[in-house]
Amino acid sequence: MEMKTEPVWYRFLERVHPTSVDGEFASVEFELAFAVNIRTALLLVETTPACRRFADVAIKNAVNYSCLRHSGKRGGVLADAHRAIDEALWRLITELRHCKSKVETFVDLSAVFVDHVTDRGRRHEQLAASRPAKAYLRRP
Repeated sequence: MEMKTEPVWYRFLERVHPTSVDGEFASVEFELAFAVNIRTALLLVETTPACRRFADVAIKNAVNYSCLRHSGKRGGVLADAHRAIDEALWRLITELRHCKSKVETFVDLSAVFVDHVTDRGRRHEQLAASRPAKAYLRRP
């Protein structure tokens, strides 16, 4: 019996849930991490307009939750915002399961991203070396 593994994009969506109310919370950090993980998951599939729409709704709900948390809200309002995030993620995951994956087998994504960043760094160094420094930026 063959076990079905989770798609690669699912690994990014596992980490987007907010921390407990009692713990420390950095609103900007949460919003940024949420959006980056959602967008990375979208890069790994051939997205449909519905996928992009559900992703936008999930990110907007995360921003709303973050604002409520940052303003010190507690209780039912915060629970409703948390529930809205969960519902939006559930809809996004359901839609992503119907999308064709761009990555068939698990690739070490860190190696892919490091190569991309390294390549971009080399390209930037070449561009910087080819341009002469402006006279007012040179040291006397």
